[in-house]
Amino acid sequence: MRNDYLLIKNNYKESNSKIKFRDGKIEFKLNSSKFNGFTIKEILIFVNMLEKKYKFLTKKHPVHFNLGEIVVEDKLTYIIFECICNYLIETKKYNVIVSFDCREKIYTEGILLSPLNILRVRHKDNDKEFMKMFKKKILKTHYRRVVGVTDSELENLMLPSKIMTEVDSFLKYFNLGKRQRDAIAEVIAELVGNVLEHAQTECLIDLDIAEGYKKGSGDESYYGINITIINFSDRLLGDSISEKITTTEILNKKHLKLLDAYKVHRKSFSKNYLKEDFYNIASFQHKISGRMSNESTGGTGLTKLINRLEKYSDAYFCYVITGDRAIFFLHEYLSYNEEEWIGFNEENDFLNNIPNEDILGTSKINMPGTAYNLNFILKSEEILYEK
Repeated sequence: MRNDYLLIKNNYKESNSKIKFRDGKIEFKLNSSKFNGFTIKEILIFVNMLEKKYKFLTKKHPVHFNLGEIVVEDKLTYIIFECICNYLIETKKYNVIVSFDCREKIYTEGILLSPLNILRVRHKDNDKEFMKMFKKKILKTHYRRVVGVTDSELENLMLPSKIMTEVDSFLKYFNLGKRQRDAIAEVIAELVGNVLEHAQTECLIDLDIAEGYKKGSGDESYYGINITIINFSDRLLGDSISEKITTTEILNKKHLKLLDAYKVHRKSFSKNYLKEDFYNIASFQHKISGRMSNESTGGTGLTKLINRLEKYSDAYFCYVITGDRAIFFLHEYLSYNEEEWIGFNEENDFLNNIPNEDILGTSKINMPGTAYNLNFILKSEEILYEK
């Protein structure tokens, strides 16, 4: 996947640990049942150590990720691990084996359909099959594609629309109302379009539907809508907007208001609220665009999607990581005010008040580019009538 080497490079850390061998394999052994951001950080340190100190061994010995019995924290976590494995296989030409057992949850059931399962057993064609499935897989409950910019400007312009149509068709098999289907398809297409326009790189889309879950001893049926969208780039989420309002002399009214808001917010920048956080949050504001032209067509439907599905959701878990920062999308802070600004705070006043501390955090890894984790749990019968 284009620029995936940045994930390895940006998470380099000196380590005095030694590589372990077991049964002729270079082994990474996980000594915890938790598979989360800290695990990914450990794996990235291990991969960097392989490249810096043990490169000569990887041509002769397969790399074995011995994970044991694990509980996967969320969808994005195992998708990033897939990206690491793909980098080792496609770019570095390593032979990779992955051993794990996990109890699936409604948020992470998609791991049962992951290309990681191909790597459980050594076979001469495993690498080819893994790379093929990593790039594209469309089944009844799983939609996955890696897309990127091409030399054709027309194709690039049409791609988000094509993705939206494919996702909408995929979702028609489930008990989703048209408005929910449209919202999901639109936000996926919009986020993909943002990647193609601003980051100029490839984008991985992975969407799975987890069906037939029940809560405790109840009879009500639930299912999960689980979405990950990820790209690797040296362009972070808020970079374009930062560059626009600090280097462009002519701004429209919306961007001038954003510049005024920046002057207010910067007085409160701290170790918990960084300048980067301001620009990341600004990228989700209505009609805020990082395009250098004086347009007002930016913003994202993501916050509207979360607000819309939240009404029907029994639970949800949505966040984005970019660089070493994270934004958690909490519906109580995602309302538009009369001037069409999302507050991201209790006052619902972005222009004069900083974001609530609950929505900001530090990423466990340094994410080059942008990665979204969007999980929703819905009752089946609640959306049958939402046509």
